[in-house]
Amino acid sequence: MEKMYPDVELVLYGTQDEVFQDLAIGRIDAQFSDSIAADDGFLKTDAGKDFEFVGGDQHDEACHGPGAGMAVRKQDTQLRDDLNKAIKAIRANGVYQKINAKYFDFDIFGG
Repeated sequence: MEKMYPDVELVLYGTQDEVFQDLAIGRIDAQFSDSIAADDGFLKTDAGKDFEFVGGDQHDEACHGPGAGMAVRKQDTQLRDDLNKAIKAIRANGVYQKINAKYFDFDIFGG
């Protein structure tokens, strides 16, 4: 946040629930968190009904790394390759998009 928004007052919290409470009562103007946590944990609740996502994807690989992943044992190269192939296949044939749309209002894959 300091890199992306150097001129804002940054407030740190102990829990995400505390962030959502302060956002709902107007103690803070915005919050930055994982999109799924924000959507399910706040936007889809009564407290979040007057709020929305703004600003687009804020992922910065230098700060956040290459993204989420799935862990497999190093020696399970065939499993790793099969998983990667399956993910590519469902993204190419539209199955991923159908599953994603059933649960989310945005692409959780990131684009």
